[in-house]
Amino acid sequence: MALLRLWFSCRGSELGFYREPHCRRARWARLSSEYNLDDWASAPFNAPMTVDPPTSHQSGLFKHSLLLLMGTQIGNVATMLYQIVMMHQLDRVEYGVLASLLSLILIIGTPLEALRTTVAHQVALLTRTGQSGAIGAVLWHWARALMIAALIFFLLGLVFQAPMTRLLQLPVSTLMVWTATIMAGSLFIPFFAGALQGLQAFLWMAIHGQVWAVTRFGVALLCLAWIGRSAFSGLVAQAIAVVASVAVGLWAIRRAYRRPTVTVIAPVGGWSYFLWSLCALAGYAVLMNADVALVKIFFSPEDAGEFAQAATIARSIVFLPVPIAAAMFPKVVSAGLSTASDRVILVKSVVFTGSLILFAGVACTLAASPIWRFFTGESPTPDALRLVRWMIWALSPLGLTFLLMNFELAQRRFRAPLSLLLLAAAYIVGVSIWHDTYWQVLTLITGLTITSLLLMSVDVLRGGSKRSAAPQSIRTS
Repeated sequence: MALLRLWFSCRGSELGFYREPHCRRARWARLSSEYNLDDWASAPFNAPMTVDPPTSHQSGLFKHSLLLLMGTQIGNVATMLYQIVMMHQLDRVEYGVLASLLSLILIIGTPLEALRTTVAHQVALLTRTGQSGAIGAVLWHWARALMIAALIFFLLGLVFQAPMTRLLQLPVSTLMVWTATIMAGSLFIPFFAGALQGLQAFLWMAIHGQVWAVTRFGVALLCLAWIGRSAFSGLVAQAIAVVASVAVGLWAIRRAYRRPTVTVIAPVGGWSYFLWSLCALAGYAVLMNADVALVKIFFSPEDAGEFAQAATIARSIVFLPVPIAAAMFPKVVSAGLSTASDRVILVKSVVFTGSLILFAGVACTLAASPIWRFFTGESPTPDALRLVRWMIWALSPLGLTFLLMNFELAQRRFRAPLSLLLLAAAYIVGVSIWHDTYWQVLTLITGLTITSLLLMSVDVLRGGSKRSAAPQSIRTS
């Protein structure tokens, strides 16, 4: 904790953030009256506030998207190789165990993308409003909170390891302890990603994102040789990769953030925005990642392993828009009103994303048989081919849903993103009742993912009618 405090304070020690409490309160009162900082930091549905962003902040969508896409391909290849190696080296039951635990990590970790959007939103808005001197204190504020949250995650893992082991039909409870440890460390990954995204340091963001995947693959090969062909080897590789990602994140922030000469005390609120974003992303996480964990609960270990293989292949398509959404987010940050340039950026992002998903979906559908053989090393059965093709198109709408959700969160509009919670609840209840076959589960997934895209699209279109004509300054009321 002292190390992190020293790290961030060396970038923003002139902020006056660490001085005596009475001095800090006096400075905060003065700046709050001048900039309305308390209002800015407190409410998610704040009074209308628009910013006329400099052109430089909104330019380069294609370039930055391409940079992140090219950078993420290293990670995508490493992730694919990791999955291929695990499918080849582990038997179907053992791979089902590993996939269910990784799915659980994603279910918990994906909502924490709310931390990325919150930090990115704050850092980008501070930069665009000439208050970049506050960024160091904002980062330290969130880092402190994450240390407490990480400890809580780890303790919860220890407390609930026995019931979770029984629920997921795990061979040993040690796997749940490792999973909880990975979850605790993973809290810091979206934090660093959000800071780099808000600073529009996309090269460092790409490097930080790919170190994790490359490290995991390399360590997994060593673990399979030294520890053995088990799910435990995959978890150890995941844990070491998280440590590497955190270390690179610290270094990247150090390199990307240059302290300005003008100093400002940080508006270190943002909890309301974080909590609303957390709820929205929790719904998305269930729709995106809960399938493998739910099938692991209700189906036999052998069937769960086959389903996990199909889901892993299909999910690679859904992650294609992530770099585009990441590049778009800091370019469309506002407090509820859209400018014309925001809408242009959104349309470009949707076209780019839709084209990628359509091309990848058609290609993978036509080549389902060789792709299955490449991933698993086995000849696919007719049911396996049907399963992977259906999974591809069932999950594909979530790619566009993710993009539109990021736009809504950047614009501080939460109604449609929060509706994903209702769809997630319907998903869990539906699978709990209707799980005689794979196809029943897939029917539910398909209907709910299409519904999520429709809800998000309608809300984005409605939000377009509330655009700002030509904002010239920050306005609060």
